[in-house]
Amino acid sequence: MITLSPAASQLGRRSLFAIPFVAAIALASITPSEGSPTICGFANCTGVACPGCGMTRAAGHLIRGNFTEALRYHPLILLVVAELLGAWTIWAAHQAGWIRWRHRRWVDVVIGGTAALLVIVWIARLVAGTTPPV
Repeated sequence: MITLSPAASQLGRRSLFAIPFVAAIALASITPSEGSPTICGFANCTGVACPGCGMTRAAGHLIRGNFTEALRYHPLILLVVAELLGAWTIWAAHQAGWIRWRHRRWVDVVIGGTAALLVIVWIARLVAGTTPPV
């Protein structure tokens, strides 16, 4: 078994806190533009946008400050970003020893609720014809 010294362990934990910021910068720099081919397996196989289609482009526009464009690509982008930031904050506080996380059943409730909202919005967008281009 490999063990790290306390200093190395702290350095590793601190570097993990930077992951969301590095990911945001990477996403902003590589977000595909309108008309570029999709990487969604569901959309490539069926020719129909999936419930999450448009989320990557929406996140890229959100990072760049284009809120209306972000919401045009996916109306739930703000909810998903808020959930991801909340989850990261709770995880970071737990790792730092500031809180003790006990109620994991709420994770299932949040994930299930978000999945249900994604499907509801997807169906509404299919009916209205406002799904992002595939």
